[in-house]
Amino acid sequence: MAPAEEHMAFERWTPRQDYTKREEFLLRRLRRTRKLFAFLRDHRHELFDDGFQAELEAMYRDTGAGREPVPPALLAMIVLLQSYLGMSDAELWS
Repeated sequence: MAPAEEHMAFERWTPRQDYTKREEFLLRRLRRTRKLFAFLRDHRHELFDDGFQAELEAMYRDTGAGREPVPPALLAMIVLLQSYLGMSDAELWS
């Protein structure tokens, strides 16, 4: 019998739902120019609810390699925006 895969324990991403003054200012512009950014900010707590975060977490396993993990929901948000902007990892993190 194959051993069960061990999944990592993650701190859940719990983004704020209320808006800061700075976010309100930025969202006024984003709702006209970068609608996906505004949509994701408005609905991120619904899109990345506990059930979906649990599904994302189940895809990870602890190998001991690499950097300290970030919450999978946050990583998923980054990948969405990265793809939307057409940016590579090198461009994003440089």
